[in-house]
Amino acid sequence: MVSGSSFSADAASPLGPARQRELLHRLVVLAMPLINDQLDGFSARLSAALLAGSEQAADGKDANQGFNAGNLLKKNAYPFYHIASATLRNALQDEIDSLDQLVQKVVQPANGELRLVPFVEIENRLLLDSAARPLDIAHAALLSGLNLRLAALLGREQLNLAENPFRPAVLLGAMDRAWREFHPHPESHHLMLLHMNAGVFLDLEPVLAAVDRGLIDAGVLPNLVDHYQIRKSAGNRNTPKESTADPKLIRQLRRLLTPESAAAQASAFDAPAGDPPAGRATAPAGHAVHAVAPAAGWTSQPSGVPPIPISPALSAYLADLQKRVPMQLQAGAAQSAYRLSEMQHQMPRGAMTAADETTVDVMSRIFEAVFRDANIPQQMKDLIGYLQIPVLKAALIDKEFFFEDAHPARRLISLLTNSSVGWDQNKGRDDPLYQAIRHNIDRVQHFDSEIALFSEVVADLEAFLQEEDNKAAANLSAPITQALKQEKLREATRCASSDVAVRVATGEVVTFVEAFLESRWVPVLALAHSVKDEKPQVLQSAIKTMDELIWSVQPKITAQQRKELVAKLPALLTTLNKWLNVLKWDDADRLQFFADLAECHASIVRAPLEMSPHRQLELAVEAAKKAAERRLEKRAAQPVESVAPPDPFLQQVDGFERGMWFEFRQTATTKRTLKLAWVSPLKSLYIFTTMQREEAFSLSSQVLAQNLRDGITKMVVVDHFVDQALADVLDESRAADALDAPA
Repeated sequence: MVSGSSFSADAASPLGPARQRELLHRLVVLAMPLINDQLDGFSARLSAALLAGSEQAADGKDANQGFNAGNLLKKNAYPFYHIASATLRNALQDEIDSLDQLVQKVVQPANGELRLVPFVEIENRLLLDSAARPLDIAHAALLSGLNLRLAALLGREQLNLAENPFRPAVLLGAMDRAWREFHPHPESHHLMLLHMNAGVFLDLEPVLAAVDRGLIDAGVLPNLVDHYQIRKSAGNRNTPKESTADPKLIRQLRRLLTPESAAAQASAFDAPAGDPPAGRATAPAGHAVHAVAPAAGWTSQPSGVPPIPISPALSAYLADLQKRVPMQLQAGAAQSAYRLSEMQHQMPRGAMTAADETTVDVMSRIFEAVFRDANIPQQMKDLIGYLQIPVLKAALIDKEFFFEDAHPARRLISLLTNSSVGWDQNKGRDDPLYQAIRHNIDRVQHFDSEIALFSEVVADLEAFLQEEDNKAAANLSAPITQALKQEKLREATRCASSDVAVRVATGEVVTFVEAFLESRWVPVLALAHSVKDEKPQVLQSAIKTMDELIWSVQPKITAQQRKELVAKLPALLTTLNKWLNVLKWDDADRLQFFADLAECHASIVRAPLEMSPHRQLELAVEAAKKAAERRLEKRAAQPVESVAPPDPFLQQVDGFERGMWFEFRQTATTKRTLKLAWVSPLKSLYIFTTMQREEAFSLSSQVLAQNLRDGITKMVVVDHFVDQALADVLDESRAADALDAPA
């Protein structure tokens, strides 16, 4: 059986927005330690390149600039390390945010005016492009794979290199900005890019490979070669959602359900050489057929194929049955007296073609499946049973009923079976839903040959259901507001934890400050993230305070650095205390933290004021060595975890939509049927309501996935009756053909 929803075989089920965001930011955490490990080596290589360049410079000014820049970097490798690490981290976070659908920002020039670009800026762009191009070529294979996986993660058709957050140009640009911040003289700002080449710059292969592996571990296109082949084949199609079924299936169905004269006309509708017609979807062999709903209304029958007339004898027999139904409906009789599975044997055989008999057979199977479905209340089955004769007549006249999901008569069956689950049996026939269904079924009893009647009934019933949903929405306003607050706070906490994790992963944050950030500053950042839409400056202030705190406890090698620390400390301590007052952290741990902080600052300030360049270099190397050792210790104690493979139950939850019905098992014998009334923007919270819409229940995606795994919750599916009936008929037809075939 084939579902009515479209399915793309060349893409895995996309992750929900919350998990997309979590994985995107996790990639930065995977990349930064590998980048930081290379910064000391990069500084040494760049310093050597600058000094070597100064010796070869023909111009004295250029030689002097290169010599001074090389010595400056050589003596101050440690400060450069911190500037470069922070700048690279922020650059990657900004690029990730540009991909993040929740925080995308469109930046346009003020008032739409053109801006003159200074020559120096143009020259710098050219240097950056020139340095990035060889790196793009050298890592083309890894970057191409990353583009495909990131596109699949985001549910996009493709991702260009210019959108890849880990492309060389991003890292080069960040390193260039770090160099400009580090070097005090603007005339030397261009020197770094002049010396950038594969031998000097960072080795990007392990970084890109780690990011790629993180996506693979998360189940994002683990079989990239197969995906590429599918995309390549799909790229040759003329339509983006072209059908994938064996065209022989369509011809077989039409032969079974269409008289020979009409089939001859309909054969022109089938595309030549076995290709299905544009705009119509098919299904794999052995399954029923679905088509994409027409863009503008319903058009019955293929172009040029007239409606199929019913023989007079059969038409008279059905008309006689149809006359009795309204009286039975008004009397409230059960539909069991009108079951096609029993009536089909009493129909005038001589007046029916083989296609008519097959049509009656398929239709009887459809309604028998409805009558057997345990999710549809019996009284609703009784009502739906009155549709048997009108829908049979519609299918006899218009065989597209079996090929088109959007056929009005077929749509009516789907609409009634789905909505019947929501009937409030406590109200019985007084329930407005019951009355609306009964009224519209009564209208269908007057069907003669105009399919438009079904279209009108479907439109009116959909309008009624929408109005009922709108009325129920008022009762959900409070739980929805509460759920949005919970989701916003949860997402803010996740972002805050990610902000801290990226910084402590370097191994350079002293132990007591690291503990403070993870336990006390995460709530501060979470609060700042939660109000960033209204007050972005609050988040900027919280992150800046965190970065300044980290900087303040790092070794200060020169007198200038210690002087800068003394100047910044009063404002830093004031800001820290203001934030902690907001969180009402007033216990002894706070006093101990500030005592430890004061002692650390005092030890930095009391360091010898004058140190030789050689001693400064020794201290820088020692500090870098300790940081590296700490990083290794942290990794040994808590190895970087690969992203867990996708949970199939969570993926199933991500696909849930408003209006679906679910059965919740309370005890071994007690069950409740609830409607999914609301899904949060990040698909992390789901609100269900009772049939009476008097109660609302909120479940997180994790809890809902666990319920599915444990069998506590299951989706109530009351559809695809036509699909199953057609599949059964085709299976029987193929089995009969196999028996008739010569041995």
